[in-house]
Amino acid sequence: MKFACSSWILFLFIIGNSQLPIEAKKVESSKNNLEITNGDVAEPNSFPYVVAIRTIIDDRIVTCGGSLMSDSLVLTAARCVYGATDADISIGAHDLGNLEENHIQMTSKSFIIHEGYQNGSMHHDIAVIELESAVTLSDRIAMVKLPQYSDISTNFNGRQGVVAGWGKTSDTDNSTSNVLHYANLTIIPNIVCTISHAFQISLEQICTSGVARKNICLGDSGSPLVVDGIQIGIASFGSDFGCEVGLPGVYTRVTSYLNWLGISPK
Repeated sequence: MKFACSSWILFLFIIGNSQLPIEAKKVESSKNNLEITNGDVAEPNSFPYVVAIRTIIDDRIVTCGGSLMSDSLVLTAARCVYGATDADISIGAHDLGNLEENHIQMTSKSFIIHEGYQNGSMHHDIAVIELESAVTLSDRIAMVKLPQYSDISTNFNGRQGVVAGWGKTSDTDNSTSNVLHYANLTIIPNIVCTISHAFQISLEQICTSGVARKNICLGDSGSPLVVDGIQIGIASFGSDFGCEVGLPGVYTRVTSYLNWLGISPK
């Protein structure tokens, strides 16, 4: 019995230590760039707050997602911009392969990266990109709604969230998708999530189930997790065993960073 218990703990430790950061390594190998697996193709402009981000870090092309938190600020993961000098942002896009009518290309003006984030870290994975100029908001380009201080005590366990992004839609894909996909995912308790990730999940993180092989995957770092129209998570990392193996996806919990984001109590 002792041997079986120890073996089980070792198995969980191995599984948990196989975190897959969801930014890209190299153009020819986008394996570390999370995207949506087994989701559905989004209707054009049905997620008007979602943006695509492209940076170059250590001579690597990194692709990520993000959300428009104001007409000049984008919320994303720190790993998407840490070490980059600038970023190209696609706003109002559906098919990244075509410059559509509402598709706006912009360049960053500056980054604000959480001071607690370290390169490759799993924690404090949050950053804000300041755009070179403000965008004109419309029904096709819109701001995401952020939580308020009254939401801090809510853990969202069992709630249905939606995440949207571009890129690989399965572990077997050789390339990312140009078209925006989305998936509806169930938020799970942190205690369940931390067992799959070597007991390293903190209160500042939130997780979704990988059931039915639906998950964030390569290319999706920074993409927003939204519940009832409110962004509660920023896609951070998954499992190195693959996006479709059923292990939880991990996000930065937005309610833990309201003060850092400059959101005032009401």
